[in-house]
Order: sequence, then C-alpha cells, then structure tokens
Amino acid sequence: MRRLASRARAHVHARRPRYPADPGVRRQATERFLRAALGGDIGTLLEILAPDVTLWMDADGRSGTPLRPIHGRDRVARTLAATAPRRADLGIDYRTVNGDPSAVLFAGDAPFAVMVLDLDGDHITGIYTVTNPDKLPDVD
Repeated sequence: MRRLASRARAHVHARRPRYPADPGVRRQATERFLRAALGGDIGTLLEILAPDVTLWMDADGRSGTPLRPIHGRDRVARTLAATAPRRADLGIDYRTVNGDPSAVLFAGDAPFAVMVLDLDGDHITGIYTVTNPDKLPDVD
C-alpha cells in the first residue's frame, strides 16, 4: 500500500496545493464526498469534484474496477457511482494511514477500503482508493 500511495502522490505532486487543507475542512469534504459516492449521488459528486480530478483505484483486479487512473469530473463521478459499494453495514473511521489523513471503511470489524483525498479549496482534485483485500490487513 505504501508503494501505491507514494507513486500516486508523485504523479500529482505538482498539482497539490501549497498548504494542506484545514483538518475541519478536510473532514467535511471527505464526509460529503463519501455520502455522495456511497449513495450514488452523481449531482453532488459533480459539485465537489474539480474539473481535472484524477481517481486512482487499487483493487484486486477482478472486481471490475479500472486498472488505470480516471481523469475528469464526469468520468470520475460516473465511475464512482458505478463502483461504490451499496452496503448498509459499512462503518467509516477517519485515521492517518501512511502519513495521510484517510477515511477507512469497515465491513464489520474488517477494513474494506482506504481513501485519501487531495483538496484544493473545497474541491477534490485527487482520489486514491485501496480496496485490494491483500493490502488491507495491515490497516488497523
């Protein structure tokens, strides 16, 4: 998981804002994003995603998730709406994972996904998700 996060950050390093977002703003943006993504609310996703947003998904390779980054607000919103889990049993915990503020989604006691968002103001410019079950046991 460290290698994925390191590579993804390197790809967008030049696009990142100079200063990290305020933790309160980050938390609000993450919560709003997760409600929209998990609820399939494309309208809200289109409001909060930056026009040049990029989505990186690291899954197990069998779940139908894209293997390459997805670029652009419309494509990212449609991809998220199509691939986001619709599970009532998901819990969300906000933690630092590999040095980044992250949202960790749990199915019961087991981690289901880790998400890191890059923000520019109140728009999301980068989304990094790890749902590969082989990489999630180390998240506690």
